[in-house]
Amino acid sequence: MNPFDSETTTEREPARPSISREVDFGPKVLVVAIAIFVLLVAAILRWTAAGASGWQVVSGDPGVTALPRLFSILALVFGVGLSVASVMTRRWVLVFVTAAGCAVTSVTGVWAVWSQNTVPGGGPGIGLVLALLAMVVLTGRWAGWAFSRV
Repeated sequence: MNPFDSETTTEREPARPSISREVDFGPKVLVVAIAIFVLLVAAILRWTAAGASGWQVVSGDPGVTALPRLFSILALVFGVGLSVASVMTRRWVLVFVTAAGCAVTSVTGVWAVWSQNTVPGGGPGIGLVLALLAMVVLTGRWAGWAFSRV
């Protein structure tokens, strides 16, 4: 479409606007920002019965079981990384991938909490529970935006 064409815009078929590939978050994006912040704060709190913090779980310190480690890695990738990328780009495809990833991460988080309940000791730490709650909030928010186009 050349801007110097003699046709007027009423004679042409309306082009599909590029905005249709983007998501309008509105003021609810603040919920996502707060949940990301809670995830980052949860990373410094205790996650396991052995007393490992979230960052120690991510780095794979000795004594950390597989499920909390998998959850912590997925929470960083989808809960922080892709959430920030989705907010910055506003692309619908990335929003959909983030919603799916957050859903898988939430299920993994439930398994991680369960695995800490089966270990002798104090059970799951407050950081693990906060991270799980933040992931559930992110899943709901991203799913709402992802399925708003369907």
